[in-house]
Amino acid sequence: MTIFSFSFIFVGSICFGLAGLHLLVFLRRQELKVDLFFSLTAFAISFSIFLEMWTFKVGTLTSYLTLFKSTICAQAVLWACFAWFIHFFTLSKRFWPPVLISVLYALALIINIFSPSGLLFNEITELTSYTMSSGEVLFAGTGPANPFRLIADIAWITLLIYTAEAFIDLARKGYKKKAIIFATTVFLCLGIGYLHGTLIDIGIAEPPYLGSILFLPLSMVMSFSLSSDVVSASLLSKEIRAAEARWSALLENVHLIVLGIDPDKTVSYVNPYFQQLTGYDGSDILNQPFVNVLPEKNREAIAVRLEEIISEKATILSERITPVLTKSGEHLKIQWSSVLLPKSGNLPTGIMSIGKDITGQEHAEAARDLAILELKVLKEKLEEENFSLKEMIGVENGFKEIVGESNGILYVLSKVLQVADTDATVLILGETGTGKELIAQAIRQASNRNRKPFIRVNCAAIPANLVESELFGHEPGSFTNADKLRHGKFELAAGGTIFLDEISEMPLDAQAKLLNVLQERELERVGGSQTIAVDVRVISATNRNLSVEVAEGRFRADLYYRLNIYPVTLPPLRNRKEDIPLLVKHFIALFNKQFGRNVVEVPVLIMETLTGYHWPGNVRELRNILERAVITCSGSTLILPDALKPTRMNDVNNTSHETEILPMEEVERQHILRTLQHSNWQINGLSGAAQILKMNPSTLRSRMKKHGLQKP
Repeated sequence: MTIFSFSFIFVGSICFGLAGLHLLVFLRRQELKVDLFFSLTAFAISFSIFLEMWTFKVGTLTSYLTLFKSTICAQAVLWACFAWFIHFFTLSKRFWPPVLISVLYALALIINIFSPSGLLFNEITELTSYTMSSGEVLFAGTGPANPFRLIADIAWITLLIYTAEAFIDLARKGYKKKAIIFATTVFLCLGIGYLHGTLIDIGIAEPPYLGSILFLPLSMVMSFSLSSDVVSASLLSKEIRAAEARWSALLENVHLIVLGIDPDKTVSYVNPYFQQLTGYDGSDILNQPFVNVLPEKNREAIAVRLEEIISEKATILSERITPVLTKSGEHLKIQWSSVLLPKSGNLPTGIMSIGKDITGQEHAEAARDLAILELKVLKEKLEEENFSLKEMIGVENGFKEIVGESNGILYVLSKVLQVADTDATVLILGETGTGKELIAQAIRQASNRNRKPFIRVNCAAIPANLVESELFGHEPGSFTNADKLRHGKFELAAGGTIFLDEISEMPLDAQAKLLNVLQERELERVGGSQTIAVDVRVISATNRNLSVEVAEGRFRADLYYRLNIYPVTLPPLRNRKEDIPLLVKHFIALFNKQFGRNVVEVPVLIMETLTGYHWPGNVRELRNILERAVITCSGSTLILPDALKPTRMNDVNNTSHETEILPMEEVERQHILRTLQHSNWQINGLSGAAQILKMNPSTLRSRMKKHGLQKP
């Protein structure tokens, strides 16, 4: 055997063997279409090599022509299959390039069959002989080129462009090394083969074509790459089997019910925990209808539901509670989570369900609901005590600016409603910051003057020599710079309400004229002689004790008695501490909206600090502190920018800033106890004590045990 024949037979045999190997791989795993098209490509390579070897050896024109056309047919099939191999190997999503290449090569194949001298030559006129160095004589046909070979050239160029683009896309998908090695091999082998064939066609080089020999490294690289994928798949398969073994061990030992249902609605799998819980043996339930373990009244409905799910007429609910009948006849409440198991082709093969026994939980919930019901009854009894008062003051509908439900504030609002629809003069008493102006506005809003003017006058902010002019007006020329008529506040408030804040700061001279206005319902402007009738409701307010002011000569007694017709005393914030959480919530919501913050959580310790503080500035001080806190907060939890020291009241007007000094361990114990009481002894969860304390639940339980804290 000559070197020429040996090399062709060797290359062709290896390609044929590789083709057979990958065909077996495809037959075992038919989803691997890349192995199928590699197999077809390798078969076409081996047939092309064998036919080409015989073509070069025949010396008669008739035999040569038949073998030559057969070789061209094999090569057309080769390149079409190679295009599809590239498509599946590079995971390309474009189908039109391999389809176009296949159509072009199919057309070239038809032309090759029906042309007298094949696709490459219009006519083979003679056979030219070549003597190899080994002495073997080879023959090659010559003649004018077939113009239709352009179709094969277009297909070849399209294949090269598509191959380059496909490998570039493969590199972009993360397979850069694989794309570089394979693309380099493909273009090196094909490029050298195409160059050598061109040199033979133009007479520079002599047959045989080197391209046939170069198919060997190309085929081996393709086979090695596919074999690496198969090995990786095999390793992955081992990992999957190991995972399945771990999953199986979990199913066998987990304290949850695991149950598999086949499409015929029979039980295909149960784990030992199901048997332990229900008392059934495997033989009692396996391959038996699932409805056999259900109470009689539930069987028909569940059977219909299973049929709808398996036939995909209905979807599985994420969680469903279904009773299960134990072997002893006991009913268990099971909460199921189920999934529909798919198989090849996305057809259902059954249902896998995991269940949790919630029978004891339902009993506990029933006891809890009973306790809640009892608490609700007690709550309703307590609410009945204040029902009439709340109804009278319209807590749910009116006075939206006044926040609070303490007895003190409810009493104030009840007095507001009593006096609002009269024209009686009201004197509002209370410390600084208790909301005297809000009460004045509430009286006005609830009166029949609510659509008339509401004029506020801060008597402490007006210079003593201008008080009369500010309240009662002045005529032109009545004093220096009085160049035009000025209407006073009483005239501006005609038909409405005037609110005299800090009335105790009014000078004595102005107090006498105010008394006359209140008694006679008429006034005279400064510098004027004309009497002007006024219809104004007067509400005054002060943070001082007017009885003391009268006794010390700073306030007229007759004016005091005239203003004190209907006094309303506002309680300080320290006497209505149950309203502080409501006020905190109200102000935080207000400032969140105003400053674009999202403060939603007030830690227990901070709330205790706020309720324990003396609040000398009352609601105004609380508002200012919360405004500053919301501005400085960057998260969702309220943090006070300045420390507030809790105080204990000795009496209304005397405070003590002394606190008992405790050991750190006792401080921790009391703080944990208060937090547990606030969370109703709930440890876990978003509202649990562990979350509030920013502590691990197990750490909190350890601290509770250390301090001897137990839920009562």
